[in-house]
Order: sequence, then structure tokens, then C-alpha cells
Amino acid sequence: MKHFGFAQLRFVIAAVLLIAAGLKAHQLATAPLPPVVQGSMFTPLLELFHDRHFQMLVVVGEILFALVLIADLWRSWMWLLSLLGFTAFTFVSAMKGLSGETSCGCFGTVTVNPWLTATFDAAIVGLLLLFRERIDWNVPTLDKKKVLAVLVVWLVLAVPTMYAMLSLKYSQATLGREYTALDGRRTIELEPERWIGREFPLFSRFATPEGAEKLRQGTWNILLVQPDCSECKKMIAELEEKKAERVALVVISSRPNDNIPDTPFPTFWLDGQNAWSGTTPCVVNLSEGVCVSIGKQVEK
Repeated sequence: MKHFGFAQLRFVIAAVLLIAAGLKAHQLATAPLPPVVQGSMFTPLLELFHDRHFQMLVVVGEILFALVLIADLWRSWMWLLSLLGFTAFTFVSAMKGLSGETSCGCFGTVTVNPWLTATFDAAIVGLLLLFRERIDWNVPTLDKKKVLAVLVVWLVLAVPTMYAMLSLKYSQATLGREYTALDGRRTIELEPERWIGREFPLFSRFATPEGAEKLRQGTWNILLVQPDCSECKKMIAELEEKKAERVALVVISSRPNDNIPDTPFPTFWLDGQNAWSGTTPCVVNLSEGVCVSIGKQVEK
């Protein structure tokens, strides 16, 4: 450790930031963010951190921070900002762990236990304290060539990244028509006919994803239902009587407190980030998680 200090540690921090920024950018450009686990005292704060536009700013900020570290600009100030940043990361990961989140979200769709990232972030904080830099409180000297180089590289990386994140290939429009309801809530009217040939788009919108992984395997009949739909209840009763197999229910509702009768079929609710509507009952036939057809009857 004799020859190791912040001068070397900054490269480790920069690499972590660039990897995290790249993976988050990929998620923001290709998929909607998963919902925040509800019911925790930290939920309101985590929802703020989970905002899509906030995450975009985090991505471009992480890229800039990493480039400044690599260029070795204003080392003592960057040591202090790194210390503050990773301390904040530690607390956010801990909040996610206490809230029951299964992933920290730091690395996009790559699932990493929040307690693992909290431990890693805390270790970085410890190393920063060990290899502390003397803070020069005077205005740092401006190395114009390095600053210009950092800004050029940052723009080259950040502009296309931001464009990709804003374009969102997997947009809300893929789910259906989006509008603002009379009560002011953002509402998505599901249009399953758009889903044919794509992966079932509601996987990432389940309020509780536990058990959903099996729907990606083999063939399934996904029955979209609403709590106040009499035809849905009739269809569910008929399927129960026939002892239908490989059937799962997805409840779409703008009222999250609605209930439906207990059934033997796996049942999933959509997250509360939006209000949901759609024509029901509707059967979505899946094969290996991909929508192959839409109909009114369950296929045998």
C-alpha cells in the first residue's frame, strides 16, 4: 500500500463510474425503469432518485466526473467530491436494502444486491479516508488544455448517450395509448395488438415480480382482467372449472386497492406509477416470453 494512494484510486473510481453510467444508459435507452418497492419509509425519496430524467442527469454527471478524475484535474477537490459522492451512494444503497429492493439499480438491468453495493461503496469511502488529500481551499488553478480536452470528450460521449436515452426504443407507446385522466393521473390504455412479435412488455411493470420468471418459459395464456369486469369473472370461473393449465392473470386497474376473487392461477398486479386501463377480458398467448397472438379465448 506504500505506493498506492488517491492518485491510483481515482482510476478505480472512474472505471466504476463509467461502467455504472454505461449500464444505466443502456437500460434507459431500451427499457422502462422497474417500479420502486412500495410501503417503506424511504419510498418517497427513492421514487425521486428513481425518476427517469434524474437518472439521465446522473448518467451524464458520472461520465463527466470520471473524465475529470482520469485527467487528474483539481485532485484535492475531486477527492472531497468523491468522498461525498460515495458516502451518498452508500446511504442510497442502504435505503434500497432496507426497503426490500432486490437490486441497487446502479448498474442498469444487471441485478446487484443493494447490500453488496452499499458494502462496496463504504469500502471506497474507507479507502478515500485512508488516502486523504490535503484540501487547498483556494480557487484551483485552471489547466485550460486539460479542461478543454475533458469537455470535448464528455460532449462526444454524453450527447449521443443522452439522445439514445431520450429516444427510448422501448417507449410507453409500446404499451399503448398514453393520456392524462380527469383526475390528473397519467394513464396508459393498453393496446396488446402492438405487442405481437415482442417480449411481453408488462413483465417489467409488475408491482411484485416474484414468480414472473416462469412466464418466460414455455407457452402461457396471459389473461388481462379488471376487477369490475363481469365477463372477466365469468371467464375465470370457467377456466377454474376446466382446471386450465398454464394460465396467469394480469390485473389492470386504475384503483390499486381493488380486489379480485382468489383463483388458483398466478396473479400479477401492475405497478402504481401509472393508472392503467384496457379492454378486458383479453388473452395474450406467450411462447418463451414473446407475444405470439392476441385473442378472446384461452388456447389449449
